[in-house]
Amino acid sequence: MIAVFAAEEVEVRALLARLDEARAVPGPFPAHLGLLSGRPALLVHSGVGKAAAAAAVAWALARHRPKAALFAGVAGALAPELKTGELLVALDAVQWDVDLTAFGRAPGELATGERFLAADPRLVALLEEAGADRVGRVASGDRFVADPELAAWIRTTFAADAVEMEGAAALWTARRFGVPAALLRAISDAAGKKARLDFETFLIEGSERMAELLARAVARIK
Repeated sequence: MIAVFAAEEVEVRALLARLDEARAVPGPFPAHLGLLSGRPALLVHSGVGKAAAAAAVAWALARHRPKAALFAGVAGALAPELKTGELLVALDAVQWDVDLTAFGRAPGELATGERFLAADPRLVALLEEAGADRVGRVASGDRFVADPELAAWIRTTFAADAVEMEGAAALWTARRFGVPAALLRAISDAAGKKARLDFETFLIEGSERMAELLARAVARIK
């Protein structure tokens, strides 16, 4: 079984439309079991933010024991070459809003010493083969980035290509459970003062393209 996670209702609907024989399963998060590209899959609506993502991933991995986890959704571009509509696969992710620098840690470094959390290389390769446009680094934080100065700081400090609100926490949790995991993000906006308007405009289109690619990738997982 493959576990698939998304934070936004629109993202979940796009994935659920591709889940054959879907049936709701009980639990603390809205979830459905079914077949995605003919493969057994669990689709979980995590909700927005790092805490929600970590809790949803932990529940799904402990309760359903999937062999791989994929977190999908939209993100804001930090790298100038990223265009709205492109699909980005994360090589790794960082929690940009973690700040233990008072204790000698680097920005984003956790108390455990982890900073850049790597996605599973095999899953990254499968998502690339399925048609992703780019690979790069994702920065996750519990704040929607609509401030150009903050976006520039995240880009400079972490060499991040895109920003969102769940991915690094999802990867961190999957690692604790020993389950391979990867992140797929559709670029919805350029993180900055127009980010909210662009995000809302593109959310449906980006979710559909993301779901199509994810279905192709799941078909390749053995």
